[in-house]
Amino acid sequence: MKEHILIVENEAILYERLRSKLTKEHYSVDVFTPSVKEAIARINSQRPDLVLLDIHLEGKQTGLDLGEMLSKTYHIPFIYVTQFDDDQTFYKGLGTNHEDYVVKTKPRLDIKELIRKIQTVLNRHQNNKAPEPKEGIMGLVDYLDVIKEMDKSRVTKVPVKYEDILFFTVKPFSNEDHKEEILRANYLWFQTRNKDYFFLKTSLRDLQKSLPYHFVRINESYIVNLAPENFNGRINGSRLCIQNQEFIIKSTYKEEVGKRLEHFYG
Repeated sequence: MKEHILIVENEAILYERLRSKLTKEHYSVDVFTPSVKEAIARINSQRPDLVLLDIHLEGKQTGLDLGEMLSKTYHIPFIYVTQFDDDQTFYKGLGTNHEDYVVKTKPRLDIKELIRKIQTVLNRHQNNKAPEPKEGIMGLVDYLDVIKEMDKSRVTKVPVKYEDILFFTVKPFSNEDHKEEILRANYLWFQTRNKDYFFLKTSLRDLQKSLPYHFVRINESYIVNLAPENFNGRINGSRLCIQNQEFIIKSTYKEEVGKRLEHFYG
């Protein structure tokens, strides 16, 4: 199978030059992608094996913003291909864990050298490739130790699509007797749009590493789903409304929440 490359570049001429050369080298190359917003859409449509990333892009978000997402959220290797040759931008780029930093105007982009860098990165990542993003998770119908005592014919794990999940939380929940119950250690629960709830044996910190980009941590107790079918809006800058339920945004998380809202809704 051909390795798939996404070029995030706002200069159509340079994109076409790179696309032509990479196609001749038998790579699959995605369509012209000049902004962070379009890049996320392309990643969600067809996950690339490598991203060639300019820093100056269309829109408010820069390649540095996308680089951070590629590293922390999507775990996709990327190479900066940029006109910026100043130390300040270079060191900012280092903080996003890129594979390489190529200046395309020094004096001009050496395509042969870039292709060798691409081959090196792809070869390095071939044996420890990140898994394809999943469509959902398996939710426990109860705690693991309780499940072990259930009848063997009873369903104990249920597949739940990410799009159906409203939030994940470590807050107490209302049990079948409508009494508030505190979660056991290392458990969290989540609620769906149908008001069903399920358990997971993990922490919010570990869980958020594997969730799609429309899930965001808003405080010490909640991760919420900002997808349009669930998100009703923001209230006075300090609260979110998810399917008519209000959630408080703590100051520690406001910046990241703002970035996600800007990305999805402008």
